[in-house]
Amino acid sequence: MEKQHLVFVYGTLRQDHSNHQLMGAAHCYGVGSTCDRYAMYIVSGYPYVTGAEAHYPIVGELYAVDDEMLEKLDKVEGHPHFYVRREVAVSVGGEEFSAWMYVRDPPGMLLPTGDFNDATV
Repeated sequence: MEKQHLVFVYGTLRQDHSNHQLMGAAHCYGVGSTCDRYAMYIVSGYPYVTGAEAHYPIVGELYAVDDEMLEKLDKVEGHPHFYVRREVAVSVGGEEFSAWMYVRDPPGMLLPTGDFNDATV
């Protein structure tokens, strides 16, 4: 049996966004948010989360993926040269999980909240 990894996605990999089809048949635990505060920026229409600023929890979806899917997501996100995959605490349905989240520290437009759905770009 392959190892399962929890991945917290907050941008284009979320349902109803441009790259969601890449999640394939991954099991979704639901919508939740990070337990710690971060900042989300938009650069050329793409969201980036940075750990360098603590503005608000980040809203996203929690998925269980296998080794092959995690490797695929690493390639899509350019880990470790573009985005960096970090382990973070997330809360979904009142339950806390430890999950991977892709972060980056670029310049851009700071979003007013931690939810990409609130972006007007």
